[in-house]
Amino acid sequence: MSTPQLLARELVADVAVHGQSKTALDDLNAWAVRSVGTERAYRQVVTTYLEWLRDQRIPLQTLHTRGMLMEFLDEYAESRGQKSVDQARQALQKTFAVTLPTVESLIKTAARDRTYTFDELTQVIKYQTHKNQLATLLCFDAGLRAHECITLAPRCDGSPSTHRDWSPERFAGLTDIVIYLVTGKGGLTREVAVSIELSDALQKLLRSAPVVIQDREVNYRSSFAIGGGQALSSSFSRASELAIGQSRGLHGLRHSFARRRLATLCTLFPPRDALLILSQELGHFRPSITLNYISGR
Repeated sequence: MSTPQLLARELVADVAVHGQSKTALDDLNAWAVRSVGTERAYRQVVTTYLEWLRDQRIPLQTLHTRGMLMEFLDEYAESRGQKSVDQARQALQKTFAVTLPTVESLIKTAARDRTYTFDELTQVIKYQTHKNQLATLLCFDAGLRAHECITLAPRCDGSPSTHRDWSPERFAGLTDIVIYLVTGKGGLTREVAVSIELSDALQKLLRSAPVVIQDREVNYRSSFAIGGGQALSSSFSRASELAIGQSRGLHGLRHSFARRRLATLCTLFPPRDALLILSQELGHFRPSITLNYISGR
């Protein structure tokens, strides 16, 4: 049975062409790895990707879909700088012969504390349109990413991704909630808990039929007429600058959610278990990344 390291070596070797000039390769140059150093760097990225698959209990010899690669990159971007994320994207593109959209690092502009208080949030949303106000409150309330607001769907429309082992303790300690589904850019579908008040407002914006919305070159199925994606992030940043004189980014609302939830979960479970549960509610399954939210990275 191949280990991630051995399989990564084989996969990257298939696109490595040493000693050939760009002219000789012609159109193939864009998909070839000509440098030994680049091959080594790509091999490390592909190894990390395959280890991630193994952690998710996905066979290493699986069909490596675009959605699967994007799910990995989205998670990778939560704990790596932009240069590393760009290199990982390029490595995966060449190794698996697929075109992937740019993925932004979520820590490149991180301050020590990215969280927002509820009082600050009430000031910020005064400068947003109604559809962006609701989406912003959902990010704060349920820990959504910007693009996940687009994919928010009623629970009856599907189910969480089956290749993950979901903890039955998710949403412990929460009351007066309604469960919805969201799908990340990488295709992972998870359940999220929305307060009844926000759910009531959300239901008024349910579309008669889902529509397709494109954000950052990716198409998403949208069930509710609310803000999301890059447009929501830009709206929030502008509103935050006007309201409190600075922007910590819409992603700071996930930090706010994480801290609040961990405080609740730690009253119910040992710290390690609480981190694991929270990591699943956030949709990345890695407690080590969850710690980045708590520490403010």
